Amino acid sequence: MGAQRELGEWLKNPSAEERARELERVQAKMHSPPYLMHKFWARRPWTVFRRIIGDFTRPCSIILDPFAGGGVTLVEGLILRRKVVAVDLNPLATFIMRHEVAPLGIPKFKKAVERIKASLEPVMNELYRVKCPKCDSNAVAEWTEYVGEHPVLIKLRCGCGFHGTKVPEDSDMSLFSTEAYKEIYKEIPIVRIPEGEKTRDLLKRGYKYFHELFSVRNLTALALLRREILAESDTEVRNFLRFTLSSTLKWASKLSHRRGEIVEGWAMHAFWVYPRWLEINVWRQFLRRADAVIRGKTYTNKYIGNYAVEARDFEELERGDATYMIIEGDARKIPLPDESVDAVITDPPYGGNVNYAELSDYFLWFDGKLAPKSEEIIINRARGLSLSEYERGLSEVFRECYRVLKDESPLISTFNSKDMRIVAAFITALRQAGFKYVATSCQPYLKVYETTFHALQVDAMPFDFVFIFRKSDKKCAKRQESNLSEILHELREKLEECKKEKATEREFRERTYPYLIDYIVNFSIEDARILAEEYEYMIKRERKHFSKIRKEVVKRRMSKNEQAIPTGFDGKGS
Repeated sequence: MGAQRELGEWLKNPSAEERARELERVQAKMHSPPYLMHKFWARRPWTVFRRIIGDFTRPCSIILDPFAGGGVTLVEGLILRRKVVAVDLNPLATFIMRHEVAPLGIPKFKKAVERIKASLEPVMNELYRVKCPKCDSNAVAEWTEYVGEHPVLIKLRCGCGFHGTKVPEDSDMSLFSTEAYKEIYKEIPIVRIPEGEKTRDLLKRGYKYFHELFSVRNLTALALLRREILAESDTEVRNFLRFTLSSTLKWASKLSHRRGEIVEGWAMHAFWVYPRWLEINVWRQFLRRADAVIRGKTYTNKYIGNYAVEARDFEELERGDATYMIIEGDARKIPLPDESVDAVITDPPYGGNVNYAELSDYFLWFDGKLAPKSEEIIINRARGLSLSEYERGLSEVFRECYRVLKDESPLISTFNSKDMRIVAAFITALRQAGFKYVATSCQPYLKVYETTFHALQVDAMPFDFVFIFRKSDKKCAKRQESNLSEILHELREKLEECKKEKATEREFRERTYPYLIDYIVNFSIEDARILAEEYEYMIKRERKHFSKIRKEVVKRRMSKNEQAIPTGFDGKGS
């Protein structure tokens, strides 16, 4: 309790803002191995979360993350020897988190991969067999590029030393026989693609079921792998092999494509079959993903090890018999006692920036599942979820966080949006829940992340805000008097300055967001909403100007070939 009171006093101290700004000097680094095992969207920099956890909690503190997603709070919390309660509605998120932190006997996992390799490699090489243009012997295709359903290019490797591309011949494509693997192909689940904001385009283009996003050859390879994995007798190893196969799906569908010399699996926050798509050799990708799992588990075995013990209930966690809980459920109803948590550290959905549930179906369907969507807190026009529903959902979660959080304890959240109305909704939800504002810091992205597909949009925001709030039942000081007309006048002046400098919309937002946030956290909720609305309307009126500037920037980037994406990065997750 003494350490908690000390932290509470620090949060109320005026120097808290200066301390918070120290977070801006934390260098974001590339994903560490646990986060490269399986794709998840919008993972935040682990170095930033490790610093937050280290600065705002103590060893054995209980941390709650109500939007646990890709598991950064969970992993970094356990590394720092905290106890963590990770909550997420999404079954893909809980599936990934469990495998991120659970110990794995790596020697027996490697042995199982070798067993599968001995059993399947001859069959897989037959599946992807092509003729070598140099020696006319059998070789193995690494990928085949298609336009529509017509193969146009093959990348292959041959024992004679040839490693390159060739134009497909009729004999190349006839080597694979659908009939030979008909029964295996039938083992693939048939799951209908649900109507959604991110799936509408697929449905309009005639895709009705998820398996239609995969070639017959790749579905066959996936089915063969699945059969071998289910035959594994060791439960721990079998679960991690299933995890590896799930990770392989990113590279197995028609959503894969080439961007210059770079071969990409599914990289967007949307479903898009490119005019020229790739059929990537699933077997080769499975072996690569197995290596990624070995690297990830070598890391967590070293830094977390046997400290990771999953609790069956909160009492086990509180007693110290376990160190983490993963709860698959709605964070509006968290099964924890009042005032039982030392800190809330999280990264909630940013409006409709990432439609997690719809995107997760891409992985879940292979096990015959779909993500629940009715309780997801998001902006989604297809489901009729507007900004007001989003704000209400956040407020309900934050009220629950307030209930379970100890008095004077912190709630720390990263957040960002290229829409100030969404930022205002996030801040409003926290204030409505009873939290008191402490400070904000701005955390620039790692340079590598700025070249990812999602961030390559000229107007994508190149940083996150770290918001620090605290629980307090004491009345706060009187709200700052607002002079909206004066503030809007200052914003218009800044806008004119940016126009003269030919600054992008993003640059204008970069310069004005900190200024706006300072008002939004101190104004009345009604005035804060009006300010955010007027700000967005101001930008909307300059749409033509910013569009022109954007095209000029895109043209310069294209000419300098600045759009290369480093291997292993596809958005902000693996």
